[in-house]
Amino acid sequence: MSARRVERALARLAQPNAVLAQERDGASYGVFVGNDRRRRPVVRLSAVEVRSLEAEGAITADSDGGYALTSAGASRVRREAAEVGEAFVAQHAPIVARMVMNGGRPITVRGHERNPALKRIAALRDANGAPWLTSVELAAAAQLRGDWELGQAGMVRGSDWSAAPQGSAARGPGNAREGAMVAQTDARRRVAEALEALAPPLRRVVERVCLYEEGLEALEHAEGWPARSGKIALKLGLAQLAAR
Repeated sequence: MSARRVERALARLAQPNAVLAQERDGASYGVFVGNDRRRRPVVRLSAVEVRSLEAEGAITADSDGGYALTSAGASRVRREAAEVGEAFVAQHAPIVARMVMNGGRPITVRGHERNPALKRIAALRDANGAPWLTSVELAAAAQLRGDWELGQAGMVRGSDWSAAPQGSAARGPGNAREGAMVAQTDARRRVAEALEALAPPLRRVVERVCLYEEGLEALEHAEGWPARSGKIALKLGLAQLAAR
């Protein structure tokens, strides 16, 4: 068993629409990009390696006769790809470098990427390679995610609760806290109303993919749906949100 080949296969399987499936000879398994099993696999694994990965919880069988990466498998891929000292943090979400202001000057810091779920669904493509979701559908997903994060955080980003009152009628920190509570309540209400407007199957897809960052393949397996049906349900759900 080659540990390096196994980790390479998992990394390839983390790409959108990739699948691990048995080859025609029945003796080995391959990772097929874009779920196109007519082409040569990018990585091959033995049956023993596949069974080992399934026992470890890194992959799970899907309804199309192949295997998809689980959330535990995705965490494993991020750990393996992380830089030294970042493996534990990277398993929860991708680590990226970005510029921030520090004392009036830009510096580079490393931390979690914002909205990885939205980036992942924006990368979905149709059979011709065109974007699967429209800009309007992506905007609906971003609005829902933003409201959800605000409702979870319980505060308005950028608020300075220690600032002095801006007028004789202002109440300083107390006024800021009240405003944050109102913003949190409004955000939670908008999320609840948006999700309640969807049919239960569409709600589950939108909620689990856009908010809880679950992969489409894992969702299809949990729901007992055919392969690629989650992708269609996600588009329908986001189209309904955009039309509200």
